[in-house]
Amino acid sequence: MQRFLILNADDFGLSPRVNDAVLRAHTQGVLTSASLMVTEPGFHEALQIAQTHPTLGVGLHIVVSCDHALLPPKSIPHIVNSNGRFGADPLRVGLRYALSKAAQKELYHEMEAQFARFAATGLPWSHVDGHQHMHLHPAVLDPFLALCRAYNIYRIRLPFEEFFAHWRNGGDRVNLNIGAALFLRLLRRRALRILHAVLADNDRQPSFFYCDRVYGQLQSGNMHLNYVVKLLQRLEGATNEIYFHPGTDYAKKLPKELQPPSVEDVELHALLHPSVRTQIAVLELQTGTYIEAEQFASRKAIANTTIKS
Repeated sequence: MQRFLILNADDFGLSPRVNDAVLRAHTQGVLTSASLMVTEPGFHEALQIAQTHPTLGVGLHIVVSCDHALLPPKSIPHIVNSNGRFGADPLRVGLRYALSKAAQKELYHEMEAQFARFAATGLPWSHVDGHQHMHLHPAVLDPFLALCRAYNIYRIRLPFEEFFAHWRNGGDRVNLNIGAALFLRLLRRRALRILHAVLADNDRQPSFFYCDRVYGQLQSGNMHLNYVVKLLQRLEGATNEIYFHPGTDYAKKLPKELQPPSVEDVELHALLHPSVRTQIAVLELQTGTYIEAEQFASRKAIANTTIKS
Protein backbone atom coordinates (compact mmCIF):
# COMPACT_ATOMS: atom_id res chain seq x y z
CA MET A 1 0.00 0.00 0.00
CA GLN A 2 1.27 3.46 -0.86
CA ARG A 3 1.68 5.62 2.21
CA PHE A 4 2.03 9.34 2.79
CA LEU A 5 3.91 10.80 5.74
CA ILE A 6 3.94 14.26 7.32
CA LEU A 7 6.89 14.92 9.63
CA ASN A 8 5.77 17.83 11.78
CA ALA A 9 7.41 20.00 14.44
CA ASP A 10 5.12 21.37 17.12
CA ASP A 11 5.74 24.63 19.03
CA PHE A 12 7.32 26.51 16.12
CA GLY A 13 7.69 30.08 17.36
CA LEU A 14 8.14 29.14 21.01
CA SER A 15 11.73 30.36 21.20
CA PRO A 16 14.79 31.11 19.03
CA ARG A 17 16.21 27.67 19.89
CA VAL A 18 13.04 25.92 18.71
CA ASN A 19 12.98 28.02 15.55
CA ASP A 20 16.60 27.12 14.79
CA ALA A 21 15.84 23.43 15.34
CA VAL A 22 12.84 23.58 12.99
CA LEU A 23 14.89 25.36 10.32
CA ARG A 24 17.72 22.85 10.53
CA ALA A 25 15.36 19.86 10.58
CA HIS A 26 13.70 21.13 7.40
CA THR A 27 16.74 22.28 5.42
CA GLN A 28 19.16 19.56 6.54
CA GLY A 29 16.79 16.78 7.62
CA VAL A 30 13.41 15.26 6.84
CA LEU A 31 11.00 17.72 8.48
CA THR A 32 8.18 18.74 6.13
CA SER A 33 5.76 20.67 8.33
CA ALA A 34 5.46 22.80 11.47
CA SER A 35 2.72 24.04 13.78
CA LEU A 36 3.14 27.73 14.61
CA MET A 37 2.44 29.33 17.97
CA VAL A 38 1.35 32.90 17.24
CA THR A 39 1.40 33.85 20.93
CA GLU A 40 5.03 33.17 21.85
CA PRO A 41 8.22 35.31 21.80
CA GLY A 42 9.68 33.56 18.76
CA PHE A 43 6.65 34.16 16.54
CA HIS A 44 8.13 36.91 14.33
CA GLU A 45 11.36 35.02 13.76
CA ALA A 46 9.40 31.86 12.93
CA LEU A 47 7.29 33.84 10.48
CA GLN A 48 10.42 35.04 8.67
CA ILE A 49 11.67 31.46 8.44
CA ALA A 50 8.32 30.29 7.06
CA GLN A 51 8.20 33.11 4.51
CA THR A 52 11.68 32.30 3.20
CA HIS A 53 11.14 28.52 3.14
CA PRO A 54 7.85 27.92 1.29
CA THR A 55 8.46 24.15 1.13
CA LEU A 56 7.78 24.01 4.87
CA GLY A 57 4.06 23.51 5.43
CA VAL A 58 2.99 25.75 8.32
CA GLY A 59 -0.23 25.48 10.29
CA LEU A 60 -1.67 27.08 13.41
CA HIS A 61 -0.87 25.57 16.81
CA ILE A 62 -3.77 26.86 18.94
CA VAL A 63 -2.67 27.63 22.52
CA VAL A 64 -5.33 27.49 25.25
CA SER A 65 -3.26 25.83 27.98
CA CYS A 66 0.22 25.97 29.50
CA ASP A 67 1.68 28.92 27.55
CA HIS A 68 0.82 32.51 26.64
CA ALA A 69 -2.42 34.02 25.38
CA LEU A 70 -2.54 36.62 22.65
CA LEU A 71 -5.14 38.93 24.20
CA PRO A 72 -4.19 41.06 27.25
CA PRO A 73 -4.96 39.52 30.68
CA LYS A 74 -7.57 42.17 31.50
CA SER A 75 -9.60 41.03 28.47
CA ILE A 76 -9.63 37.37 29.47
CA PRO A 77 -9.23 37.29 33.29
CA HIS A 78 -11.10 34.01 33.74
CA ILE A 79 -8.65 31.95 31.67
CA VAL A 80 -5.17 33.47 32.22
CA ASN A 81 -3.15 34.79 35.14
CA SER A 82 -1.83 38.33 35.50
CA ASN A 83 1.14 37.44 33.29
CA GLY A 84 -1.12 36.33 30.46
CA ARG A 85 -0.39 32.62 30.84
CA PHE A 86 -2.89 29.79 30.77
CA GLY A 87 -2.86 27.13 33.48
CA ALA A 88 -0.27 24.41 32.97
CA ASP A 89 -2.45 21.46 33.99
CA PRO A 90 -4.72 20.43 31.08
CA LEU A 91 -7.15 18.72 33.45
CA ARG A 92 -7.74 21.82 35.58
CA VAL A 93 -7.84 24.06 32.53
CA GLY A 94 -10.33 21.73 30.87
CA LEU A 95 -12.59 21.72 33.91
CA ARG A 96 -12.59 25.52 33.97
CA TYR A 97 -13.59 25.65 30.31
CA ALA A 98 -16.31 23.06 30.87
CA LEU A 99 -17.87 24.70 33.93
CA SER A 100 -17.50 28.45 33.45
CA LYS A 101 -19.61 30.37 30.93
CA ALA A 102 -17.36 33.39 31.36
CA ALA A 103 -14.31 31.25 30.59
CA GLN A 104 -15.99 29.83 27.49
CA LYS A 105 -16.78 33.29 26.15
CA GLU A 106 -13.22 34.48 26.73
CA LEU A 107 -11.86 31.26 25.23
CA TYR A 108 -13.68 31.92 21.96
CA HIS A 109 -12.34 35.48 21.72
CA GLU A 110 -8.79 34.30 22.40
CA MET A 111 -8.98 31.53 19.82
CA GLU A 112 -10.48 33.93 17.30
CA ALA A 113 -7.56 36.32 17.88
CA GLN A 114 -5.06 33.52 17.25
CA PHE A 115 -6.80 32.47 14.03
CA ALA A 116 -6.84 36.10 12.88
CA ARG A 117 -3.16 36.59 13.62
CA PHE A 118 -2.20 33.53 11.61
CA ALA A 119 -4.44 34.61 8.72
CA ALA A 120 -2.79 38.05 8.75
CA THR A 121 0.62 36.48 8.07
CA GLY A 122 -0.43 35.61 4.54
CA LEU A 123 1.13 32.16 4.86
CA PRO A 124 -0.54 29.33 2.95
CA TRP A 125 -2.63 27.71 5.67
CA SER A 126 -1.50 24.09 5.97
CA HIS A 127 -3.51 22.83 8.96
CA VAL A 128 -4.70 23.59 12.49
CA ASP A 129 -4.00 21.62 15.66
CA GLY A 130 -3.85 22.30 19.39
CA HIS A 131 -1.10 22.63 21.98
CA GLN A 132 -1.42 19.60 24.31
CA HIS A 133 -4.25 18.49 21.96
CA MET A 134 -6.60 20.84 23.79
CA HIS A 135 -8.49 21.51 20.56
CA LEU A 136 -10.23 18.16 21.19
CA HIS A 137 -11.55 19.11 24.61
CA PRO A 138 -15.40 19.14 24.55
CA ALA A 139 -15.55 22.83 25.54
CA VAL A 140 -12.92 23.78 22.95
CA LEU A 141 -13.82 21.63 19.95
CA ASP A 142 -17.05 23.38 18.90
CA PRO A 143 -15.56 26.89 18.73
CA PHE A 144 -12.40 25.40 17.20
CA LEU A 145 -14.36 23.81 14.35
CA ALA A 146 -16.48 26.93 13.90
CA LEU A 147 -13.35 29.04 13.49
CA CYS A 148 -11.87 26.51 11.07
CA ARG A 149 -14.95 26.89 8.92
CA ALA A 150 -14.91 30.67 9.24
CA TYR A 151 -11.31 30.75 7.97
CA ASN A 152 -11.94 28.03 5.37
CA ILE A 153 -9.34 25.63 6.76
CA TYR A 154 -10.44 21.99 6.88
CA ARG A 155 -7.22 20.12 7.70
CA ILE A 156 -6.88 19.21 11.37
CA ARG A 157 -5.03 16.78 13.63
CA LEU A 158 -6.83 13.86 15.27
CA PRO A 159 -4.20 11.85 17.21
CA PHE A 160 -4.43 8.08 16.92
CA GLU A 161 -1.71 5.45 17.39
CA GLU A 162 -1.42 1.83 18.49
CA PHE A 163 -0.52 1.00 22.11
CA PHE A 164 0.79 -2.54 21.66
CA ALA A 165 2.89 -1.76 18.59
CA HIS A 166 4.37 1.14 20.54
CA TRP A 167 5.42 -1.16 23.38
CA ARG A 168 6.67 -3.94 21.11
CA ASN A 169 8.96 -1.53 19.29
CA GLY A 170 10.79 -0.06 22.25
CA GLY A 171 8.37 2.68 23.25
CA ASP A 172 8.35 4.27 26.68
CA ARG A 173 6.47 2.39 29.36
CA VAL A 174 7.39 4.11 32.61
CA ASN A 175 6.65 7.64 31.41
CA LEU A 176 3.49 6.77 29.48
CA ASN A 177 0.30 8.13 31.02
CA ILE A 178 -2.18 5.42 30.04
CA GLY A 179 -5.14 7.32 31.46
CA ALA A 180 -4.37 10.43 29.43
CA ALA A 181 -3.78 8.37 26.30
CA LEU A 182 -7.10 6.56 26.65
CA PHE A 183 -8.92 9.81 27.35
CA LEU A 184 -7.39 11.33 24.22
CA ARG A 185 -8.65 8.36 22.23
CA LEU A 186 -12.16 8.96 23.58
CA LEU A 187 -11.93 12.63 22.60
CA ARG A 188 -10.91 11.62 19.09
CA ARG A 189 -13.94 9.32 18.78
CA ARG A 190 -16.19 12.13 19.97
CA ALA A 191 -14.66 14.51 17.42
CA LEU A 192 -15.24 11.97 14.64
CA ARG A 193 -18.90 11.59 15.61
CA ILE A 194 -19.35 15.36 15.48
CA LEU A 195 -17.62 15.67 12.11
CA HIS A 196 -19.67 12.84 10.61
CA ALA A 197 -22.92 14.21 12.02
CA VAL A 198 -22.29 17.68 10.57
CA LEU A 199 -21.53 16.20 7.16
CA ALA A 200 -24.62 14.02 7.28
CA ASP A 201 -26.82 17.01 8.11
CA ASN A 202 -25.37 19.16 5.34
CA ASP A 203 -23.75 17.37 2.42
CA ARG A 204 -22.70 20.74 0.98
CA GLN A 205 -20.47 21.32 4.00
CA PRO A 206 -16.81 20.64 3.12
CA SER A 207 -15.48 17.61 4.94
CA PHE A 208 -12.51 17.90 7.27
CA PHE A 209 -9.30 16.11 6.39
CA TYR A 210 -7.27 14.32 9.05
CA CYS A 211 -4.57 11.67 8.78
CA ASP A 212 -5.43 8.02 9.36
CA ARG A 213 -2.71 7.83 12.00
CA VAL A 214 -0.94 10.50 14.04
CA TYR A 215 2.09 9.37 16.05
CA GLY A 216 3.97 11.16 18.81
CA GLN A 217 1.78 11.34 21.90
CA LEU A 218 2.85 7.97 23.34
CA GLN A 219 6.54 8.90 23.02
CA SER A 220 6.20 12.66 23.45
CA GLY A 221 9.52 14.39 24.00
CA ASN A 222 11.51 11.21 23.39
CA MET A 223 11.17 10.49 19.67
CA HIS A 224 14.70 9.15 19.47
CA LEU A 225 16.43 7.68 16.43
CA ASN A 226 15.84 3.96 17.05
CA TYR A 227 12.18 4.54 17.91
CA VAL A 228 11.58 6.65 14.80
CA VAL A 229 13.25 4.14 12.46
CA LYS A 230 11.07 1.32 13.84
CA LEU A 231 8.00 3.54 13.72
CA LEU A 232 8.51 4.21 10.02
CA GLN A 233 8.40 0.47 9.43
CA ARG A 234 5.04 0.03 11.15
CA LEU A 235 2.96 2.95 9.92
CA GLU A 236 -0.64 1.78 9.79
CA GLY A 237 -2.34 4.51 7.81
CA ALA A 238 -2.45 5.45 4.16
CA THR A 239 -1.89 8.99 5.44
CA ASN A 240 0.26 9.43 8.55
CA GLU A 241 1.70 12.20 10.68
CA ILE A 242 4.62 11.92 13.09
CA TYR A 243 5.06 14.99 15.26
CA PHE A 244 8.14 16.07 17.17
CA HIS A 245 9.23 18.81 19.59
CA PRO A 246 12.79 19.62 18.44
CA GLY A 247 14.61 22.32 20.38
CA THR A 248 12.13 22.43 23.26
CA ASP A 249 12.98 22.07 26.94
CA TYR A 250 10.79 18.96 27.17
CA ALA A 251 12.58 17.10 24.38
CA LYS A 252 14.89 14.57 26.01
CA LYS A 253 18.55 15.56 25.90
CA LEU A 254 21.22 13.47 24.23
CA PRO A 255 24.12 12.39 26.41
CA LYS A 256 26.89 14.98 26.13
CA GLU A 257 29.34 12.51 24.63
CA LEU A 258 26.88 11.63 21.84
CA GLN A 259 25.85 15.16 20.87
CA PRO A 260 26.75 16.21 17.31
CA PRO A 261 27.53 19.93 16.85
CA SER A 262 24.60 22.09 17.99
CA VAL A 263 22.26 19.11 18.45
CA GLU A 264 21.19 18.76 22.07
CA ASP A 265 18.00 16.69 22.01
CA VAL A 266 17.07 13.27 20.70
CA GLU A 267 14.24 14.56 18.52
CA LEU A 268 16.33 16.97 16.43
CA HIS A 269 18.99 14.26 16.26
CA ALA A 270 16.47 11.83 14.75
CA LEU A 271 15.15 14.37 12.24
CA LEU A 272 18.69 15.10 11.02
CA HIS A 273 20.04 11.55 10.98
CA PRO A 274 20.71 9.94 7.57
CA SER A 275 19.21 6.64 8.77
CA VAL A 276 15.75 8.21 8.90
CA ARG A 277 16.03 9.60 5.38
CA THR A 278 17.32 6.24 4.15
CA GLN A 279 14.45 4.37 5.81
CA ILE A 280 11.91 6.69 4.21
CA ALA A 281 13.46 6.02 0.80
CA VAL A 282 13.64 2.23 1.32
CA LEU A 283 9.97 2.13 2.34
CA GLU A 284 9.05 4.39 -0.60
CA LEU A 285 7.09 6.73 1.66
CA GLN A 286 5.84 9.92 0.10
CA THR A 287 6.50 12.85 2.41
CA GLY A 288 5.15 16.37 2.47
CA THR A 289 2.64 18.73 4.03
CA TYR A 290 -0.98 18.45 5.16
CA ILE A 291 -2.06 20.00 1.86
CA GLU A 292 -0.17 17.34 -0.08
CA ALA A 293 -1.47 14.59 2.21
CA GLU A 294 -5.04 15.64 1.47
CA GLN A 295 -4.29 15.62 -2.26
CA PHE A 296 -2.75 12.15 -1.92
CA ALA A 297 -5.85 10.88 -0.10
CA SER A 298 -8.13 12.39 -2.73
CA ARG A 299 -6.21 10.74 -5.59
CA LYS A 300 -6.26 7.43 -3.74
CA ALA A 301 -10.03 7.67 -3.19
CA ILE A 302 -10.61 8.41 -6.89
CA ALA A 303 -8.39 5.49 -7.91
CA ASN A 304 -10.23 3.11 -5.57
CA THR A 305 -13.59 4.27 -6.91
CA THR A 306 -12.41 3.72 -10.47
CA ILE A 307 -11.20 0.20 -9.67
CA LYS A 308 -14.52 -0.72 -7.99
CA SER A 309 -16.58 0.62 -10.89
